[in-house]
Amino acid sequence: VAQPVVTVERLGAAGDGIAHLAGERLFLPYTLPGERWRVRLGRRVHGGRRAEPLERLEGPERAIPPCPHFGRCGGCALQHLPGPLYRDFKIARILEPLARRGLAPRSLDPPASSPLGSRRRLRLAWRRQGRRVRLGFRAPRSHAVVAVSRCPVARGELVALLAPLAALLARLPAAGAGGEALLTGLESGVDLLLDWSEDPGAVECERLAAFAEERDLARLSLRLPGSATAEPVVVRRQPLLRYGPFAVPFPPGAFLQATAEGEAALRSFLGEQVREGMRVADLFAGLGALSLPFAGRVSRLALFEVASEAVAAVGEALRARPGSPVTVARRDLAKTPLGAEELAAFDLVLLDPPRAGARVQVERLATAASPERLVYLSCDPASFARDAAILAAGGWRLERLRPVDQFLSAAEVELAALFLRPGGDRA
Repeated sequence: VAQPVVTVERLGAAGDGIAHLAGERLFLPYTLPGERWRVRLGRRVHGGRRAEPLERLEGPERAIPPCPHFGRCGGCALQHLPGPLYRDFKIARILEPLARRGLAPRSLDPPASSPLGSRRRLRLAWRRQGRRVRLGFRAPRSHAVVAVSRCPVARGELVALLAPLAALLARLPAAGAGGEALLTGLESGVDLLLDWSEDPGAVECERLAAFAEERDLARLSLRLPGSATAEPVVVRRQPLLRYGPFAVPFPPGAFLQATAEGEAALRSFLGEQVREGMRVADLFAGLGALSLPFAGRVSRLALFEVASEAVAAVGEALRARPGSPVTVARRDLAKTPLGAEELAAFDLVLLDPPRAGARVQVERLATAASPERLVYLSCDPASFARDAAILAAGGWRLERLRPVDQFLSAAEVELAALFLRPGGDRA
């Protein structure tokens, strides 16, 4: 039976090309709008059917992917997109969900994009194969591990550890059949966290410590199955994050923005809204990366975060600098959001929720009389659009939006948005 030929019409939210065949929507990975492909039909999924591109018959010029693993590794989906199409795709990822709800920002900033070689966090997987270990990223929509030797989006000191780490894991029986590794590049050096299968013995701990010494790691930690916390095996230099006057200890595996450039773009957007003497609430604060640098500008800064380790780390940093206007409290804002009376104590609220958004807290903000200024940071355009619609129904105005691209060549995109109450001064 001859394989069907289809024409790609546009890109979907996941970066796949969208085509139609006999009224059925097809999802074609690694394709461009305007291309004609001979395809093999795959399984049906929500909203359509997957199809494997077999032969490109015609279409526009494609970009040359900088990575030899592109197409097999699931980390990147867009390296074949030419620059203008890539930029437009990232912007559309944000604006289209808003438009479906009848919303649009009054002002759209140019995208703030991180450069190649800037990704400072790599979450890797490994699988043991005989005497060797395959270390790399998951394949697209699969648990299979694609071994990688290069990663153009990642920082060089992280890429340099790929082969040595695979060799180390192969010599450690306690590593088990497989697991995950989190590499984080910090000012103090690389922080390595291994999700381990069983308690290591003395010999294996010695090998881990020797590896940390040989590769000049700042810290190497293990996290065992069923444990929410990690235990350091060796700490050669305390990993610290410096935010303004504060030195915040970095807990193993804690959240950190993907690139320093992306974090700076988000922080600068917030900084443009922070006025002298303001009272600011940082909700879903993490380690305070975005708000702590402005502690010297405000009269009050209150951080709220659910992760106990993050709260403890910020608390330690605050105790080392007594007299600041900063407080930190553990609070699950999805269950116990700030109410109208608490919100009235602030001039500006910063929201930086996880991917699911902040619906419960946003519902309180929508009905509260104050504050008049809200900065919302999001890594998921769909949940952001939902929350933006709730705010709009409560009288908030989406004044300004900045796309922030720190997930290079992936379909994901970050954003920073400013909402104002009617009567609030313009940005």
